[in-house]
Amino acid sequence: MILSSPHVHTQFCDGKNTAEEMVLSALEHGFQSIGLSSHAKQHFDHQYAMDTEREEAYIREVRRLQKKYEDKIRIWLGTELDLFCCAETGRFDYVIGSLHLIPTADRILGVDNTKERLLNICDDVFDKDGIAMAIEYFRYYGAYIYAQRPHIAGHMDLIRKNNMEGDIFDESDPRYRKAALNALGMVRNSGAIIEVNTGAMARYGAKTPYPDRFLLEEWLNMGGEVILSSDCHRAEHIMTGYAQSVDLLLSIGYKTVKVLGTGNALFETTELKPLR
Repeated sequence: MILSSPHVHTQFCDGKNTAEEMVLSALEHGFQSIGLSSHAKQHFDHQYAMDTEREEAYIREVRRLQKKYEDKIRIWLGTELDLFCCAETGRFDYVIGSLHLIPTADRILGVDNTKERLLNICDDVFDKDGIAMAIEYFRYYGAYIYAQRPHIAGHMDLIRKNNMEGDIFDESDPRYRKAALNALGMVRNSGAIIEVNTGAMARYGAKTPYPDRFLLEEWLNMGGEVILSSDCHRAEHIMTGYAQSVDLLLSIGYKTVKVLGTGNALFETTELKPLR
């Protein structure tokens, strides 16, 4: 099984390690390829996303590392694009499309923040109706991925991050599942690969990756393809959660996953094998 991750953050955005430290960690873990994917340039919140100056430095550094390590690992230049980003995507080898923010009439709502802030949004904007908030998230997510048509659809049900106890909304509620499945259909029509993202397992103690099992089951029925991704912000988390996620995919019936290519092709297919 080829080991890789297309979703890796560095100090050019909100990651804790340098790009080179991430590459070295990938080598230590036996990766054959890696994609660096700093949050794309936007006009606000530059502690989280790149500005113009950092974007230029990021591109230069990744291109330098590609040459330095070309005989050891295939490095790809990616970016994670959000709804309000303004980057020129053609400058990158690939794009991950994600949704961390949703707009309302008078403000931008961050769904990837603390539980307290998400509860405040639920109370103030959605009249304490967590299902309504989740439905709105999935409505924007599906439309965004369909319109943007990224190579990879990132952490599809990110809205679950602060709902581990199920106290904000019921993830088994038919309204929740209908909204999520509608978004899944739009992702399928976009042509994107869905990432099986272990980021919350490393950083927040989640037991399973994004997306939830019922979405992965339906994605397999649709004939969709998945790519394993760590969404790591620290070098030591480069493949945290991979063994559990491979076991999950195998139990659902997946036989293969996509990975970033080890040569000139952007993606390759690798056979799923237990990592324990």
